[in-house]
Amino acid sequence: MTAVVRGTAGAPGLALGRIVRLEGPGGQPRVDVDRSGNPGERLATAQAQVAAHLEDLAAELRAEGKADEAAIFDAQALLASDRALADQAAQIFADERVPLDEAVTRVAGRIAASLAEVDDAYLQARAADVQAIGRQIAAVLQGISLDVGASVPAGAIVVAADLTPAELMLLRKRRAAGVVTASGSITSHVAILARALGLPALVGIGECWRDIPDGASALLDATGGTLLVDPTPAESVAFQAQVDVARERDRRLAGLTQVAASTADGERIVLWANIGRPEEAPLAMQAEAEGIGLFRTEFLFVDRASAPGEDEQYTAYVQTLEAMGDRPVIVRTLDVGADKPLAYLPPLVEANPFLATRGIRFTRRFPELFETQLRALLRAARHGDLRIMLPMVSTPRDLAWARAVLERVTRDLERDAIPHRADLPFGIMLETPAAAVSLDRLAVDRQLAFCSIGSNDLAQYTLAADRTDPALARDYPYDDPSVFRMVRIAVQSARALELEISLCGELAADPRHAVALVGLGLRKLSMVPAALASVKEALLGVSLADAQRQGELAWAASGQ
Repeated sequence: MTAVVRGTAGAPGLALGRIVRLEGPGGQPRVDVDRSGNPGERLATAQAQVAAHLEDLAAELRAEGKADEAAIFDAQALLASDRALADQAAQIFADERVPLDEAVTRVAGRIAASLAEVDDAYLQARAADVQAIGRQIAAVLQGISLDVGASVPAGAIVVAADLTPAELMLLRKRRAAGVVTASGSITSHVAILARALGLPALVGIGECWRDIPDGASALLDATGGTLLVDPTPAESVAFQAQVDVARERDRRLAGLTQVAASTADGERIVLWANIGRPEEAPLAMQAEAEGIGLFRTEFLFVDRASAPGEDEQYTAYVQTLEAMGDRPVIVRTLDVGADKPLAYLPPLVEANPFLATRGIRFTRRFPELFETQLRALLRAARHGDLRIMLPMVSTPRDLAWARAVLERVTRDLERDAIPHRADLPFGIMLETPAAAVSLDRLAVDRQLAFCSIGSNDLAQYTLAADRTDPALARDYPYDDPSVFRMVRIAVQSARALELEISLCGELAADPRHAVALVGLGLRKLSMVPAALASVKEALLGVSLADAQRQGELAWAASGQ
């Protein structure tokens, strides 16, 4: 009898194969290890081995152009080398006379527990990273190989209580067809990495994972959030047909990269890409993005001991501009807050970080960071079509402050005869209801060249629901009609002001919603490079009138 297991779609995709259960490190091959040496030296050696393993995985991802995902392993390698972790483990070993590997696991568990108690889904998800590092160091101390799943055959659907990002990379090498885990969420690093690798992943199925028999045939629909165990022959045949359709669609989309985006009746639509690092610009070019609609710059500022210098930033911006040629690159200035603390700045103690010092509010609090970033951007702008975009602007005061800083920085560069470009297009993100309904106040005196709707945060603030919380996401989805109403208001205001407007976020990356957005009047959409072809196909398949009808339905829907 077919059993249906339900979970969260960590990474979309379809897979059919046989179940292979991973019970944990005990089932992995052991290697000879010397347990007689100095405990401190043994621990240092194990840490170095794990760090080197993670650095190798980071290099592998970077070679594939997956810089954001490589950063996951960079951060874990730093954690694996952390002296504080070693000191605490050594103290437990000395005081309690427990095995060294158990001491490491305890320390990692304590750190993870403290993170799990934080009222923030992002930091809660990072608790799993800490535990993963602890398990890997403990495994090396026990003489257990880091090559998880050495016996996993190609085409297997791997079921486990949890997986680390490193284990997921190794399973990809084994050509696993998909993974299913008891724990995890859509924001966990395993889910993020699985999406980048194109590996179907179903996460958060709970303790029922223990009841899934090893060797059973299974159908994994990670997109729909289900796993069918021991399907009937008829179910298997129907599922195989779904897989065949998906493969044919992938081949069809590959042929659209050279086709300009438009509706079926010729209404031209501009499709841009969102990127988070210079190394991702070539991927945008491969996908034939017409520019970068959102270049997130946080990678320069996080996971480091000191703030990035002007020259370091300048180099990163020039690298991106040169990769994109004459195509526009819209750079969003630093967008962090108390939810993503920077180690080199005083901590922000705030009851609700998402409603406190974020985006432009953060840079107003620490203006020296903003000034340095603007200097680097003005200098880099000589190398391409660079445009500056401010995050989380809600009031004219935010905008006036930023323009004053920009003018001061420009004067300083002119005074010092430093080559730069002063006439950069200057825009803002519309991420709050206040900004969406008050664009006329923000665009006074034609100070703005453009604006971009940040649909992820706009949905979060419109619905007053944390978008990283999976429990809330079901009842307060990012595509709620109220969000489309906010988009409609902003587009109508921009048109009245003759102001260029675009949208970046999850709404743009969904082909159905992209059509509705065009129907609401948007002609520029920005999304992850992987979504460009499917959105282009959807637009080519509808007339402008069809899109307008879908736009009307999206904002006017009721009873949802």
